[in-house]
Amino acid sequence: MTPSTGTPIGRRLTLGRRLTINTVVRRHQIEATRDRWLWEDESERHSAALIDRFSSTVRDAVPDARVTWALSWGALTDDSPRYAEVRREVARCAEAFGDDVTFVPGGFFPNLYGSRESVARDIADAVALIEDEFQRETRSLVAGFLSAENTARAREELGIRTVQGNIWSQFDIDLQDGDGSIAYPYRPSREHFLRPARGDDRIDVAMLDGWTVVLVAARAAGMGPDGTGFNSRLGLGPIESLHRLPRADALAELRATSAAHLGARNVERNGLGWLTVNYEISEVHRGLETDPGLLDAWGGWLASLREEWPDLAVTPIADFGAEWSAANPDDAALAYLLQQEGSGVQASTLGERVTWFMCADFRLGVVDGTSDPLVFDYTDYRPEAQEPTELGDRRWSLLGEINQKRTRPQDTPQPIGSFLDAHPDVLAGLGTLWGARAELAELLP
Repeated sequence: MTPSTGTPIGRRLTLGRRLTINTVVRRHQIEATRDRWLWEDESERHSAALIDRFSSTVRDAVPDARVTWALSWGALTDDSPRYAEVRREVARCAEAFGDDVTFVPGGFFPNLYGSRESVARDIADAVALIEDEFQRETRSLVAGFLSAENTARAREELGIRTVQGNIWSQFDIDLQDGDGSIAYPYRPSREHFLRPARGDDRIDVAMLDGWTVVLVAARAAGMGPDGTGFNSRLGLGPIESLHRLPRADALAELRATSAAHLGARNVERNGLGWLTVNYEISEVHRGLETDPGLLDAWGGWLASLREEWPDLAVTPIADFGAEWSAANPDDAALAYLLQQEGSGVQASTLGERVTWFMCADFRLGVVDGTSDPLVFDYTDYRPEAQEPTELGDRRWSLLGEINQKRTRPQDTPQPIGSFLDAHPDVLAGLGTLWGARAELAELLP
């Protein structure tokens, strides 16, 4: 793990503060394949007027913001007047503001329902449709969870360089599990999309998370034990915050999570402070049905980010991924250190502090504050890994020696001192990649 030169790798990223906003335009709630869908027909929740309102909310808050519009197969191919108008409005936004237009395969779960071959075909055909109708290159994918093979084929056959292809920490919630990756960008392995990679094993794609979540709350699985309803995906997602919580709690949580990433300390130590959020147009409509002020509140949060951090750039994921790839030519230099304290909102327990060390070889999660420092996650990325091959298998997580969700007997958190005594290679990696930083000194015995 220690480089042969014996010198610290350090961090070379100098990207500063970034926010990426993705939104999805779809026909059905889950478009599993081209001709199979689940749950609601959401066509009446989509309109050109709502596309314009969403766009205006973003631009009123951050005038130079640029977003990513991801269209489903149904939204791309529906020839009704409604969807023709929707696509024209998306095209207008892309032309007027420099937004990006791309495809969302499989309703965030393409490989849950489709073979690698059928997913590759869907992506290729959708890219052709987008480039024909919108007259623009497709540079990214919004895919939820995307297999390594399909990520590689998108890169090598279609030239796509950025994929929102994992949802960090998702486990026992929604339709698919995918815990095990690092939370900031990385190049994925050809064996497993959650595994960072280098050399011949890597796919030259910037792999991105879909929703920034609260690091403290993310240690829960699903909706929490005993029916508490404490959502493990609590974070910047409007569905988990503004749609579910009292307004004051939701805004407090949004601000606390934003500050954890955009604050000076995080940006200085990582060279990057990154927030990402997905707000589907149908969910915007759903929220406005019960709370007419909801979108304005969300826009107010966006405006507060630019007011507090004027250098915050809001860019499409394609541009962000390209910037990250250019600034980080070798993933051996990855050494993210993410830290967040509990806000007191739901499972974001007040008094607890979570620190993550994330690099190409491992991720290590430590919690302290209400106890002595405990290792609650250690995932080694060096062993071989394999993705599921059977359709319908929701378990796509990469579970390491200790996993944050605590779903196995071996996942009981361990005192950091005894853990590092048993893992001298991890201690060497911490010293090499992070050095004598204050956070490390606070946690090590």
